[in-house]
Amino acid sequence: MNFTDTLKSVDLVLSTGEVPLIVGESGIGKTALAQEIALENQWSLIVINGNLLKEGEIGGLPTIEAYAGVNNQEDQVAKKATVYAVHHKLREIDQEISQGKTVLLFIDEINRCEHTVQQELMNLILNREINGYKLPEGVKILAAMNPSSKYGSDFDYQVVDMDAAQENRFVWLSMEPDYNQWIDWAIETGIEQKVVEFISTFPDYLHKINEDDLSATPRSYERISSSYKIYKEKKGSIPRSVFLNVIKGNVGRLIAEEFVSFVESDHRSLISYQDVFSGNSIHESIRERVKNESHTRLYLSAKNILKSLEANILNHRDDSNFYMERLIELLKLYPVDLKIGLMKDIKNSYPEVYKHALENEGFIESYFESYRLFR
Repeated sequence: MNFTDTLKSVDLVLSTGEVPLIVGESGIGKTALAQEIALENQWSLIVINGNLLKEGEIGGLPTIEAYAGVNNQEDQVAKKATVYAVHHKLREIDQEISQGKTVLLFIDEINRCEHTVQQELMNLILNREINGYKLPEGVKILAAMNPSSKYGSDFDYQVVDMDAAQENRFVWLSMEPDYNQWIDWAIETGIEQKVVEFISTFPDYLHKINEDDLSATPRSYERISSSYKIYKEKKGSIPRSVFLNVIKGNVGRLIAEEFVSFVESDHRSLISYQDVFSGNSIHESIRERVKNESHTRLYLSAKNILKSLEANILNHRDDSNFYMERLIELLKLYPVDLKIGLMKDIKNSYPEVYKHALENEGFIESYFESYRLFR
């Protein structure tokens, strides 16, 4: 499943009181998904990374505590009991609950830890208790792990597999990267434009397994975006070779060289808002570019255009009919499947554009005509 479908599936499973288990490769956005769910539901997010825990850590170190008891003759005597310190992550949960908040406990990499640690985490996940500490009612649990070769594919992860009884206690959700959804996310979160354009031009590089070299993941491009931003600002003081080495350290040599060449070249720019909305109609040269562009670059162009259009309609309501007619003219040039997808995006993400679209007969007719052609 892609990011959005996985998010909706996790939300549904959590609402039933069960524990969803996201299975996905490193760097594809499992933690970002947990953050998004917590944000949407206004929950506090507490993250425990199984890979960073040592045996006995999450259960707390044992200490001896004295207490008053009775012996066989019912005489009062001093006795001692073993009690366990509470891990700081569990204390954070108690603090959030005490403030009346719901907590999403995200336990990541449950199959990338020591076997003894995994058993401790399983006790917390499945029994909601560990060494006398009980999870409060207001805690929802989401778990995640990397894929294992046990399930039929050859994955290069060192993992500790669960037994059949443990596996049966989760709702398993397999998550895979989707470059169109990544582009949506990247635009919203401010990933550098050149990085987004690079993925729109080479979508296979978003999640690329490189033999004998570093693999590229969505997380890699977050780091690249940060590095590229600084490189642009300080280009005079940062040598190209240094920048290239940093990119290599994120995605491997081959993709790094392609990326650096891409940002340095006069690579064909995306179709822009000005290209579409200037003049009396869309210029013939732009029409030809639409015909020759890839689906991914057309999608990214449309997202950028719609973002600008949303703002312009708000500021120039009197010209809304012109904007809608020109938008329809553009969408008619798009492949029908992409056109339908963008029309759905307009409904979900661009309320001003959508409001005026509903008032435009040409837009409605174009929508239903596209559906007839698609079917």
